[in-house]
Amino acid sequence: MSDTSSNGQAAPPDHVPPERVVDLDIYAPHGEGEDYFAAWLRWRESSPFPVLWTPHHGGHWIAMRGAGVLEVLSDSERFSVDSFGVPRAPAGQRPLGALLKDPPEHAPWRRFLNLGLSPRVVSGSEAAIRARAIELIENLRPRGACEAVTDFADVLPLSVFLDLVDLPLADREMLANWTAETVRGADVAAREAAFNALAAYLAPVLHERRGGTGDDMLSAIARLEVDGAPVTDEEAVGAAIHLCMAGLDTVASLLVFVLEHLARYPAERSRMRREPAYLEAAATEFTRRFPIVVMSRRVRADIEFGGVQLHEDDMISAPTMLHNLDPDLFPAPLAFDPARKASHIATFGHGIHRCPGAALGRRELLVTLQEWLPRIPDFALADPAGQRVDGGIVASMPRLDLRWSA
Repeated sequence: MSDTSSNGQAAPPDHVPPERVVDLDIYAPHGEGEDYFAAWLRWRESSPFPVLWTPHHGGHWIAMRGAGVLEVLSDSERFSVDSFGVPRAPAGQRPLGALLKDPPEHAPWRRFLNLGLSPRVVSGSEAAIRARAIELIENLRPRGACEAVTDFADVLPLSVFLDLVDLPLADREMLANWTAETVRGADVAAREAAFNALAAYLAPVLHERRGGTGDDMLSAIARLEVDGAPVTDEEAVGAAIHLCMAGLDTVASLLVFVLEHLARYPAERSRMRREPAYLEAAATEFTRRFPIVVMSRRVRADIEFGGVQLHEDDMISAPTMLHNLDPDLFPAPLAFDPARKASHIATFGHGIHRCPGAALGRRELLVTLQEWLPRIPDFALADPAGQRVDGGIVASMPRLDLRWSA
């Protein structure tokens, strides 16, 4: 363990070689005016080692190469998911979700979510997703301008999610704020407070649906049995919160980065409108080009990794940016190239803990491209000088102002 100084940084433990220490804050890797993704590539290129240690956020390791990122995310025997962010929550604090478990406890919960958010289920929901996207875009079109975060990107995935779980649309903004704070909160206390607020909202809903006959996903969670026994109230709440995180936060942020990119490149927009196959390939490339999640794991036992000794209970972060933007895996990684052949894209995670909402998120992105571009084909940034990106467990743009001729 590390000793934490008064400024929130930790002194390197004895097993950390001095040459492995780097002053990198994974939640704020970019300097003033620096492109967020270019900053990650700069950190990657400046590191002579595949694994580094930073004193920020209590002190933790960072996998600096794409292969190492995938290894950390997929190897549950060496890296535990019970702590998904840094700094690690103090012992005794409430865990953030029933799915943050390692095998074998993880399996029945994962099977349930895989069924509830499977590609087949998502395909069955496509008509509703498309209708909601068209409604939102048609309402925006005559205005000639929008703030894309609050007017579209936050609204579409949350509206779709509320249909899946049968919750009132009037609670949309409140649930979005709590979910975002659970994964983007400035510190453990903020994330814990948001989690508790979500839990207090969901607990009575789940209790009421335990004895009901509803076919929504919250009703299914409330009636779920694991190893022949009903899930506890706390397990049901944890699973419901994990479902919120799976269905909402990542795709909402991704949509904003995609719209910002399209606003800058009219030729890309034009080709996507003309060539449906190119548009579909572009949707995949967008998920590679804009990796926005920083995941972390707890080291389960003393191991050698990346040429250095990691000790039991050390934390290690696996930024998806350092996989998707690794030039050894993706030449010219900052270039947007839908012709790429990408075997693994880490934006939604990797391995058994890959985000169960990935299929839903991809479909929402594809539908957005298919319905936005024909209706608002020519749009631009209201402020081309640049957009602010906030880092965190999930990076985001807090605001994106777009304009077009109505």
